[in-house]
Amino acid sequence: MTRVLWITTEPPDRDQGGGSIREAHLLEALARNAETHLLLAGTLADAQTRAVLAGVTEVDAPPRRPRSTRTARRLDDLRRVLWERTPAEVIENRLRVHTLAHRLAALGSFDVVCVEHDRLAPLVDRRATTGGHWMLTLQNLASERKRHELALAGTRRQRWLYRRELADARRFEDAMVNRYDTVFVPSATDAAALDGHAVVVPNGVDTTRYRPTPLGSKPVVVFTGTLSWGPNIDGLQWFCAAVLPLVQARVPDVRFDIVGREPLPEVLALARLPGVAVHADVPSVVPWLEQARVAVVPLRIGSGTRLKALEAMAAGRPVAGTSIGLEGLDVDADVHAVIADEPAALASAVAELLSDDALAARIARAGTEHARRFSWDAVGRRFVDAVLRVPQTQAR
Repeated sequence: MTRVLWITTEPPDRDQGGGSIREAHLLEALARNAETHLLLAGTLADAQTRAVLAGVTEVDAPPRRPRSTRTARRLDDLRRVLWERTPAEVIENRLRVHTLAHRLAALGSFDVVCVEHDRLAPLVDRRATTGGHWMLTLQNLASERKRHELALAGTRRQRWLYRRELADARRFEDAMVNRYDTVFVPSATDAAALDGHAVVVPNGVDTTRYRPTPLGSKPVVVFTGTLSWGPNIDGLQWFCAAVLPLVQARVPDVRFDIVGREPLPEVLALARLPGVAVHADVPSVVPWLEQARVAVVPLRIGSGTRLKALEAMAAGRPVAGTSIGLEGLDVDADVHAVIADEPAALASAVAELLSDDALAARIARAGTEHARRFSWDAVGRRFVDAVLRVPQTQAR
């Protein structure tokens, strides 16, 4: 049987955020077809994932703490873009890479090594330790995020910094594409950004957990996601400042529920706004989707695809979002979801979905049908086929 090693700093867990959910489902699909071992910086809490693995090695390697002062963070920015010329995520995880690399020799050889995220990509320097075919998954591209941040930059300093970070990210991604045998990305958009040198394995949705329920009549709008992730924070702040007041002008009693894990102070502060509530670290987002009338994905920065959009569609909720928020999901505008990038247009879409029962039901039904194309069972089969095809070909 093919022997696979999966290396990550993000604990696979179907009850956590997007990346953890993706890893749990794909790792389990792989473990059902190959002898699969996990090397994790952290602790694996998902018992279902642990049960199917041949081995789990947990390493105590916490991330580097962020600098406590603005001056220290700015000095870090200067050192990174002027001397190190390496993405921040990679620099911040160097100690974790070193710690994980130290454990490789004891694990033996593998036919396939799967590395998650650019932050661990430098582990490829140790490929001689394990041998095998090395595969890297870039769940999102730092270069695409920086491209979006550059477009939104409001100061000269930000534009200078983001241009340099964008160049560094592209150079790093190009180098990793050349050094790894296979690179996976979740969308054709990301594959195109890597000049087509990547295999697309999309994000998916658990269609047994997220099922359509009848739409309610109360004007409740919901956002779900990891509330410490920069693109989510930017999207929420923009929505609350520029879009929600326009919705409230048409639907005065609208309520906006922000639901997710690990909210940073700037997200918690949004609860002070009229009509906004933050629900932190809830055990499941399903009840919040069920009581919502509309789900929004108002991202202005991002790469990959948003699981929150697929989950809302699978749960039978009409989705309104930006082009970036719904990017990579093959969504037909005004059919599977409503797409708008300007505040007035997005506010109008949300208000109409709150008040027009026929429109909301039509978008919800089409979205649910569309989301079923992305069931984790189907995505998992596609991933396993791509991973195991190489060792089988080599054996022949």
